[in-house]
Amino acid sequence: MDRLSELPDSLIFHIFWSLPMTDVVRTTILSKRWKNLWTTAPYLNFDNAAMGFEEDTKLRNFVDLALLRWNGLRVLKFKFTSGYEFDEPMYLGTDLWVQFAKDKGVEELYLHILFEINDNDDIYWVPQCVYSCSSLKVLSFEDCNLRVYGNVQWNHLKSLTIINGDEVTERVINQILCGSPRLEVLIMSFLDIGENLCIQSTSLKVLSIHRYFQFCAELCWDSELRICTPNLHTLEIKGAPYKKCLLVNVSSLTHATLAFFGLHCFDVYDVDFPGMDTERGLFTSDDFLGDVFCQILSTIQHVENVTLMFCCIKVLGAMIKRCMNSSFPNVKSLQLGFCFNYKLLVGLLESFPQLKKLVLNCIVGFWMHENQESLNFDAKSSLKFEAYPPESFLQLRTVEVIWDEDEDDEVFPFLEFLLKYASNLEKMVFRVRGIMPPKCPSKSLFRASQKLLRMPRSSPTAQLIFCEY
Repeated sequence: MDRLSELPDSLIFHIFWSLPMTDVVRTTILSKRWKNLWTTAPYLNFDNAAMGFEEDTKLRNFVDLALLRWNGLRVLKFKFTSGYEFDEPMYLGTDLWVQFAKDKGVEELYLHILFEINDNDDIYWVPQCVYSCSSLKVLSFEDCNLRVYGNVQWNHLKSLTIINGDEVTERVINQILCGSPRLEVLIMSFLDIGENLCIQSTSLKVLSIHRYFQFCAELCWDSELRICTPNLHTLEIKGAPYKKCLLVNVSSLTHATLAFFGLHCFDVYDVDFPGMDTERGLFTSDDFLGDVFCQILSTIQHVENVTLMFCCIKVLGAMIKRCMNSSFPNVKSLQLGFCFNYKLLVGLLESFPQLKKLVLNCIVGFWMHENQESLNFDAKSSLKFEAYPPESFLQLRTVEVIWDEDEDDEVFPFLEFLLKYASNLEKMVFRVRGIMPPKCPSKSLFRASQKLLRMPRSSPTAQLIFCEY
């Protein structure tokens, strides 16, 4: 039986969406049933990263011919990814393809344009017809610039993603928010050009902001972020910190992620900042990050799920050490990422009295070299964790560790401490993350299991689980 051919068209079209268009067209050779099936598919996936056209002319001809053959009723999903950097800008044809998708009532549009950039004129600008496409529900741009003339008419848009946008200005964002009354998910990764950013929306539920800057850092350091989103559930703020970060009316927030980088991650070596070691290009003072952090912490202390990455862990630890008000009485899940001072980490956990799940992402990145002496942990020294009351960890139920194969053994004394004092612990999951070139994760898992299984456990029901990440 040809069970694949017996599937309903709607299910086959979903399968088509997961395939590059070249493979979809090849289904015409299977049988009479498949001969023209692709020409009515409402999902068109021109992902050149999978199709593999290395010449822009061949890619353009293929897309043109496929759209010419297509005779369906609607294009519900349309994706174009150039996949390669071409000498000639692909927007010569992309605008026509986008207009085609709009005329067919497209609901999901994905654009990712790559080519060799010689000047700003070569950067792909999203065509104006997109802003008046009222049928859109999901929209994703990567390596595209936005410039709006007139009003945005995205009355049904639910999700918007902007990755590596070079012209994400406050004016454009305000136009988008005003023209997207139903927008629930907004994800932005953009190059800051020195403008403030204001996010004000009653419909947003998920907001992710990843800000980075290069070359014009002296213009960007004074930028301010203001967020007023009463129905927001999930908030992520990543990259370069803003000078001021004001969260107004975020009472519905349940998940918060803070991942601030130090200045040495950016091209700012020729710029003077307070706390900047200009000879090494390192940010040696926590004062600036501490001020930014205090502004945010005072408004997210009610959340239940918190993720802290990069410099945020160090700054929060310094704030606790200075006896500043940084308690999180409602946090039940905490994820900490990258390099740790485990002595400091134990004290930090005291600020999360209701913590039930702890995730440690243990990997040392180049951005953590700043002030490394204060972050290093001497595994040979005796850990005086006894100074911390065991009752601080009575609520802890789950611990998950994501560990690199080449990672030092610094985490094990801390895990031994948790096994000793977390008397209600139910499980500890130890995951080994592979590196390139890949090694044998089983050897690392075996070594880790030998260490942990020898450690005493105060919780008789605690399970130790070992697996690959």
